[in-house]
Amino acid sequence: LLEELNRTAVTYPEQQCIHELFEAQVRQAPEAVAVVYQDQRVSYGELNARANQLAHHLIGLGVTPDQPVAICVARSVAMVVG
Repeated sequence: LLEELNRTAVTYPEQQCIHELFEAQVRQAPEAVAVVYQDQRVSYGELNARANQLAHHLIGLGVTPDQPVAICVARSVAMVVG
């Protein structure tokens, strides 16, 4: 049972970064459900909007590209946004 449920190996374009693959999914299906946590359902479009909002906030605080940022949140949709 564990082996069958965890069989998630798929091929993907290795030359693209994870954020590029995610944004391609947002363009392809923005209304599709990306995250389900308890009673919350968040679409790819909404998740992307929240992640961009966080990115712009961090930029406003002076965070630069490739600078590590620690994020401490409880298990939630916010964790996925981060």
